[in-house]
Amino acid sequence: MKRILAVMIAAVLLFAVPVLSGVAASDAELGEMLIESVSVTGAVGDIVKVNFELYPNLPDGRKMDSLSGSMKFDPEFVTLGAINQVDEENNLTSLMKGKASSFQYNIDENDKGMMRFAFIDAFGIEAEGFWFQAEFRIEKEGATDFVFNSITYTGMDEEYKTVTYYIEPKSVGGIYTEGESVPTDSAADETFAPLTPAVATPVVVTPTPKPSNSGQVVPITSTLPTVSAQVSAPDGIVTPQPAVTSMPLTTPAPHNDKTAAPDDIQTQPVDPNAEATAPQGSTETGEQGSYTIDDETGENGTQGTQNNGEKQNTTGGNETRQSNTLLIIGVIIGIVAVLGLGAVAIVLILKRRGIQD
Repeated sequence: MKRILAVMIAAVLLFAVPVLSGVAASDAELGEMLIESVSVTGAVGDIVKVNFELYPNLPDGRKMDSLSGSMKFDPEFVTLGAINQVDEENNLTSLMKGKASSFQYNIDENDKGMMRFAFIDAFGIEAEGFWFQAEFRIEKEGATDFVFNSITYTGMDEEYKTVTYYIEPKSVGGIYTEGESVPTDSAADETFAPLTPAVATPVVVTPTPKPSNSGQVVPITSTLPTVSAQVSAPDGIVTPQPAVTSMPLTTPAPHNDKTAAPDDIQTQPVDPNAEATAPQGSTETGEQGSYTIDDETGENGTQGTQNNGEKQNTTGGNETRQSNTLLIIGVIIGIVAVLGLGAVAIVLILKRRGIQD
């Protein structure tokens, strides 16, 4: 029950992350957070993986309960594929995979070279080290570093009081091809910029690459995973699914397309001793009468195709009505869930005020 309540609190607080990310540097303290990474190398068309590490370095007695910011790179040189929080091959698990943690990320629609991210935990975390793993495809010869900007985070004490911190833009690690070097002064052209719509996104200036022979070779895969903005679910928590409501389906009445035989057609007696001859096409018999699907285009073949089309149209209408009903049920469930989360948040705030009083 405590885990479920913690997840509900984290979900409510997660909606407030965009607001928290808009805190100006003047409203927060300068923190000592460290972000580290090792530069990797590859050839054009390779898929490379880059690991990032995080060290909050908060004062004693405080735990990190939220983090937001952005990571910038050269979108013409590399394409971001996916963000991994677990690397089973190297036995790595993100410090943000807590029991009450939520981590989300997305690519800026107006700037393909910026990944925005946000993290929150209802109880705070004390872990440090492996943060996440990013997969990139190298598109051309060159190099890029990774500039972390707009970094704000909060430290929570034992009484659930928080202090907001920020760090200045920082250039971390990078990717390069043979004969190129990773730029190291990109962050010097950046200034701290809170994640608000009113703040223009600074342009990354990439200096002319220089030859370098240092780096790390990364295993190559054949495909690049697709980046998504899904929120990672906390471990051990099963998300309830909405109940499926059955709905009766109306069976359409049989459609009779039989055509009366002309009067001038005479019925020939069947000779039991005559050898059966297979028709050129196949004949099907059903509620709508017999019709022949001939190898050549004919009246009978056309009639059978039209009858089948009418059946498919009737079935499609039933599926559309059922989908609309399920959509309405889903919207109702979503509204009830949001109201429930809001109620829980209000109760917790009132309890906390009562404890402090």
